[in-house]
Amino acid sequence: MVEQKFKEIQYLDRNESQYGPSPKCFEFLKDVTIDELSWYSRDYARGVKSSLSERIAADFDISEKQVILSYGSEDLLKQIIHYYLDRKERILIPKHAWWYYKKVAYEVGGFNVEYPMYILEKDGLKSYYYDVDKMIEIYNRERPRIVLIASPNNPTGNKIPKEELGRFLDACRGALVMIDEAYWGFGSKDNSYVKPFIDEFPNLVICRTFSKYYALAGLRIGFAFAGKNLEELINYSVRYLGFNRISEKLAEIALDDEQYYSDIMNKMQEDKKYFYDEFRKFDGFEPYKSYANFMLVNMPTEIRKDLDSFLKERNLLIKFLNEEAFKTETRITLGTQEQNRYLMDSIKEFMNNRK
Repeated sequence: MVEQKFKEIQYLDRNESQYGPSPKCFEFLKDVTIDELSWYSRDYARGVKSSLSERIAADFDISEKQVILSYGSEDLLKQIIHYYLDRKERILIPKHAWWYYKKVAYEVGGFNVEYPMYILEKDGLKSYYYDVDKMIEIYNRERPRIVLIASPNNPTGNKIPKEELGRFLDACRGALVMIDEAYWGFGSKDNSYVKPFIDEFPNLVICRTFSKYYALAGLRIGFAFAGKNLEELINYSVRYLGFNRISEKLAEIALDDEQYYSDIMNKMQEDKKYFYDEFRKFDGFEPYKSYANFMLVNMPTEIRKDLDSFLKERNLLIKFLNEEAFKTETRITLGTQEQNRYLMDSIKEFMNNRK
């Protein structure tokens, strides 16, 4: 029998970091002063939104004006859709994606048009893929006001190659395109396409967050790069009195500690391979390749309820999906290496008990 290792619930169901942010973030919090707590930012006097947006702009060689700060990437999604989507207009979204994408358009009387993904197997491991030709076909037929692409996508874990993305962007220049990159960094840290795409496609928004890779979800801070045609959105997002100064500072500290986050990413890569190998040993289990901090696993329908109860008894929570596009899949957040092995050992015990 697997030893009960954790007395508290292990939340491996919401894609939050179990490692936490850079230790330097905690060091900063010990010495927070009256400046950060009681005084507004004065950055606007220098003609910028904040030191954080200034830093991000410099890192990417993009105009500071085109860097948007927000209350997490969820807030950016809402701002974009609520500002640009009128009643009865369409937004093109992935069918196999986060349920919230399917909800937010209805808040303003808009309509969803879904595009499918397809599944291929390579080197013995299945993966979801964006079907760019099909996406272009649907775009040309429906002419949506907004197009949304998630890369990596939740819950499938796949990303769109930059060459395919560029081909799609070229085909739908008439729409506002939002790329949700909330899970950037876990499978690829490529930034080479950001400036060229923002310069070439003036209706493009690339959204990122400090919640996932940088493990600062509790701070609710995100950012985006906006194309030059989106000046109304840029102005709409500006806050005259500034943003959360503590959040901004912690985000800057996280950006400076790349070694810490790279070490975590390497551990997650090891654990993904561990999960791929172990899950494929069970009949009826199918793990999908992931570029995020989670993994989608297809499981036999008949064990879902019992396995869920079994894991909860061991203080383990994973996400048993029950949506139109996902009926037999489970999404597992990558935890620490100790958590991941405890989870796998518990699943092995459950499966052995069924023999």
